[in-house]
Amino acid sequence: MKYKTVVFDLDGTLLNTLGDLTDAVNHAVSHLGVKPSTEVQIRARVGNGAAKLLQRTLEANNTNGDIDECFKRFSEYYRGHMTCRTVPYGGIMHLLEKLKLAGIKTAILTNKFDLAAKEIAKHYFGELIEYTQGEKVDVPRKPAPDALFSIMEMFDSDKDSTLYIGDSTVDIQTAKNAGVKSVAVSWGYCDREHIKGADILVDRVYQLEDIIFGIDFKEIETNFTKRGFGFKIFDTKEQASDYIVSQCEGKSVGFGGSVTLDEMGIYENLKEKGIDAHWHWKNEPIYMNGDIYLTSANGLSKTGEIVNIDGTCNRVAATLYNAKRCIIVCGLNKLARDLEDAIDRAKNISAPLNAKRLNKKVPCVTTGQCEDCMSPERICKAMVILMNPPTNMECEIVLINDNLGY
Repeated sequence: MKYKTVVFDLDGTLLNTLGDLTDAVNHAVSHLGVKPSTEVQIRARVGNGAAKLLQRTLEANNTNGDIDECFKRFSEYYRGHMTCRTVPYGGIMHLLEKLKLAGIKTAILTNKFDLAAKEIAKHYFGELIEYTQGEKVDVPRKPAPDALFSIMEMFDSDKDSTLYIGDSTVDIQTAKNAGVKSVAVSWGYCDREHIKGADILVDRVYQLEDIIFGIDFKEIETNFTKRGFGFKIFDTKEQASDYIVSQCEGKSVGFGGSVTLDEMGIYENLKEKGIDAHWHWKNEPIYMNGDIYLTSANGLSKTGEIVNIDGTCNRVAATLYNAKRCIIVCGLNKLARDLEDAIDRAKNISAPLNAKRLNKKVPCVTTGQCEDCMSPERICKAMVILMNPPTNMECEIVLINDNLGY
């Protein structure tokens, strides 16, 4: 295993603490007549410690107050109520247990004040977390790397064998300042757009297991090929693009709507080679009658199934009928543990992100998950699961060791 030490942020990474934090903030400023904040509002203010959280709350309400007094009220209340509504995110306990069994050192580094951080970590995780470092007056706080360096020294871990996992720009910068690899989690308190600077972005806890323990690509290839799918894996999108272009030479090519393919510049590469390529995203008519159909997927299961959601449905229709060959191009971010998780990914990660990209007025843009709405603007009007290639069609997966598309 590459990593011998894994360091986690606490709030928004391991624990959903928003409920208890919101109650404590509202108590801390209640004597000033400040209107109670919602969890959504508190979510947007966390990340730099309790004092900064209180300051942002007062500023948002155009209220002057003694921060020291508010901090005292916050601390007293929070100490007695910090485990009332706080819960670990789904899958976290399993991950920590797996890390312990593997002998990987674990620590928490947070800007939550130190005593509260230690108490809450012990309450929820016990011996699964070996060390917790919170905010101390004599230690520079994140994003300064000092505390992270101390943890690495304590565990005899260097930069290459240390992984830092968090949910905010502060966490990403902390890792960068220390020279260690950063992983940002999308389930925390920062909007996705703000954490794109991380080395890796994940949407589900099981993806952290893949990063730490590795992926058995041979098993995945076997699971797809035994179902009749072709399977290729490439380290870079450039290598994958070269392969796809080579397969399209002398053929007519149609495209399904795909951020992945657009990010890779496949259409432009084909056109430069004089290949007969057609894509409605490039001001051309929808084209479903070519020799090869290029698209992506919303979810790939490690067990060998392909999941796609569509609104107009030309994209999913073309993966089922007409083309002689379909090449489905995906980054590692599309990979899910099994069919259930691949469907979850399509509905609750890919569809909301694409609906937001398309400026659709649907609930999932706000909630970040499928609400099974009846809106005429919903983009998930059909779901197709390919369990085997359709009759008379070759179907191939091109998997790329990178995060691409939604």
